[in-house]
Amino acid sequence: MNNTAYKEYHESFMLNNNGSTAVHTCLCIYFTLQCALLCAIKQIRNNTKRYISEYLIIILPMILAHTVLSDYIYELNIAVFILLTYEIAKNYNNIDVHKTLTSGNVYLNNKIHLITCLRGLTYLITGLCILAVDFRDFPRHLAKTEKYGYSLMDTGVGLFVLISGLVHKDVNKNNYQTVLKSNTKFVLILLLLGIVRYLSVKKLDYQVHVSEYGVHWNFFFTLAICKLFSTILLILSSRVLVLCIVVIISHELFLYNGVQDWVFSDTKRIRFIDANREGISSSLGYVALYLFAAYLKKELMKTSHNRYCILRNLLSSSVILLIISIAVNRIRPISRTLANAGYCSYISTVLAFGVTIIYFIEVIFQGNKKTRFEVPLILAAINNNGLLYFLIANLSTGIINLTLQTFLVSSPTTFVILNCYMIFTIYLTIYLNKKGIKL
Repeated sequence: MNNTAYKEYHESFMLNNNGSTAVHTCLCIYFTLQCALLCAIKQIRNNTKRYISEYLIIILPMILAHTVLSDYIYELNIAVFILLTYEIAKNYNNIDVHKTLTSGNVYLNNKIHLITCLRGLTYLITGLCILAVDFRDFPRHLAKTEKYGYSLMDTGVGLFVLISGLVHKDVNKNNYQTVLKSNTKFVLILLLLGIVRYLSVKKLDYQVHVSEYGVHWNFFFTLAICKLFSTILLILSSRVLVLCIVVIISHELFLYNGVQDWVFSDTKRIRFIDANREGISSSLGYVALYLFAAYLKKELMKTSHNRYCILRNLLSSSVILLIISIAVNRIRPISRTLANAGYCSYISTVLAFGVTIIYFIEVIFQGNKKTRFEVPLILAAINNNGLLYFLIANLSTGIINLTLQTFLVSSPTTFVILNCYMIFTIYLTIYLNKKGIKL
């Protein structure tokens, strides 16, 4: 195909997608999460062997599960669950669950491994999906939805915002200036990346789906606005959960009173606000997600509770969020484009259950000297330089798309390209970490 025809052909695949089901979407995420947990509790000392085993246990199955084996996601989850259960059972005699859960909620070096694990996983899955979506082997129901529905990439967007909130630094009178300076720098970097992305897409005539964020808007701008507004709100008040509830209710009221109709209308994209109505209108919903993650982190860091109390609170919060999510979605359908209450409650539920699962495995395996929980090296490296990894993945995706007409590539070639891409982005991130280069 010539470039113009191919661009139209490519963009046509992104239209009118209604996604999948909530259960199917969650299983896509929890499959890779289980693979990561399997690596985290395996006793492998040699770093080279760990990198190889992690690639074979996490990355390779993830690629297959989101391409040629996507129809077998239920069976894949059952298979890895059996392996994970077997690995836990092997260490059963070395685990004292009662003693571990009744001990204080103290973390080694004050570092929560589950946050490192979750951030690394979110960046990793996002890194794969932003390229894989441009191949025919990536099922369309996993790609971003047009207006309403559940999908893997829609979920990934929300989780990306949540993991930013999970590492938010608490502001107090001693670190006020440091946190403000750090967050301002981060916001400016995101705005710069957003501008660079828009200009490069425009200059290269790169295929883009306008109704995703708008004409000029992109996810970097959403992250910047989200970080900025959340920081301001958290400086004004320390009552994080109250702020989260107020923001999401306000956002839903705006949507209900005309904003939703405006976003999905045929209004011409002449003025800046009209041109970018999807990105602008959804920002408040993402701020609510960020605030919820900041609240969740505060709960995890409570040293006044023992581990059993933390686990109980996490589990009960997950169940409550699940009930709220089901109830809200019966009234108003979920929409990533709007980042409405249904979307925010659903994404928060996915995160809450993920945090609960990892927290339980982490504490029981760190409660005895004979067992251990170690964040997979690949996830730790990505977490340590997440924004740079995301940038490398975006640039690599752009180069591959400009070099190849990816939708016309065969399945074996797709598999090779995706593996080469994942190896390259991971290796480069690890290399830059060792050189001390960070964003």
